Amino acid sequence: MSLQFTIGQASLTGPRTRNEDYIGVVTPVQEQLSVKGAMVAVADGVSGNAGGGEASEMTIRSVTSDYYATPDTWEPLASLDKVLTAANRWLIAQANANRDMAGMATTLSLLVVRGQRYYLAHVGDTRVYLLRDGQLKQLTTDHVWDRPDMRHVLKRAVGLDQHLAVDFGEGQLQVGDVFVLMSDGVWDVLGDKNIHHMMGLYDSPQLICEHLTRTAIEKGSADNSTAVVIKIN
Repeated sequence: MSLQFTIGQASLTGPRTRNEDYIGVVTPVQEQLSVKGAMVAVADGVSGNAGGGEASEMTIRSVTSDYYATPDTWEPLASLDKVLTAANRWLIAQANANRDMAGMATTLSLLVVRGQRYYLAHVGDTRVYLLRDGQLKQLTTDHVWDRPDMRHVLKRAVGLDQHLAVDFGEGQLQVGDVFVLMSDGVWDVLGDKNIHHMMGLYDSPQLICEHLTRTAIEKGSADNSTAVVIKIN
């Protein structure tokens, strides 16, 4: 049985002056789909630092292109580890070479679906959820400080440290699985209960994304609001 899926995406600037979230979607066909899989990703540039938007865009652009350039014999997680390390090095080099970009960093959550399995890589406080058989499960852990006044301060991000520590995961796909990747501008305002409810309202990944991001802004999100959904058909 060949892998088939539908994808939706939405990103709203909200009350911010610019959108520092960035989305990556790569859907190759035929042989490349079976060898490398399809990729969806969300990055949220660290605001308060110069270059947050540049960090999120450049990280996603480099990871989505470099992943597909790795040898076909490599397993997806090995390829992701390699390209994320390179992206981290590149961001730090840019920040060091350009004073205006000092401190540029970004969160990143990405998902690869290939064959009958999914693979994820994550750093920061963007999130990946899986809706399966009516149950919503958060697949990622937020890399933030465990204090109420610091719960938005990142412990880990691409570009933050010379050594990038990434959380990797993988699992079996099932028909009907719905994955959603989102920035904290969505999950922080809506909460798991609302996210669960909204994901059940529509069959269309695009409508789910539009509803999540729009509702987050309407409920007072002070941040950019971004969501990507991939449904396994």
